[in-house]
Amino acid sequence: MGETYSNAGILKRTGKGLVMDIAGAEFFVLEEELRALMHNQMADVVNYQGEEEGLSWLSPLISAKKMDMTTLINRHIYIVNYPGFNRVMHEDQRHTVIKEYHPLEPAVTRK
Repeated sequence: MGETYSNAGILKRTGKGLVMDIAGAEFFVLEEELRALMHNQMADVVNYQGEEEGLSWLSPLISAKKMDMTTLINRHIYIVNYPGFNRVMHEDQRHTVIKEYHPLEPAVTRK
């Protein structure tokens, strides 16, 4: 078993929080939700009308100080690596790549 990733869109910082442009659709993590996200809580992901579409959270990597931003929208998992997330959050970079996670299905064995 393993996994693969494919490019899914971009993450940008706006005055109101973060915008995720995924396959032509925009999803938002609003500023008040960013505060929760940065304090190890889940944050709501909303669409343009403000309706909840999913959740985001920061996932630990090798060290407790390094995290990916993981987002679940419509049963799809999207990942923004920590360096890109950090640069966008600190406005050192305008945008970064969002990757979609694809688990590999185990091979079916025949008898």
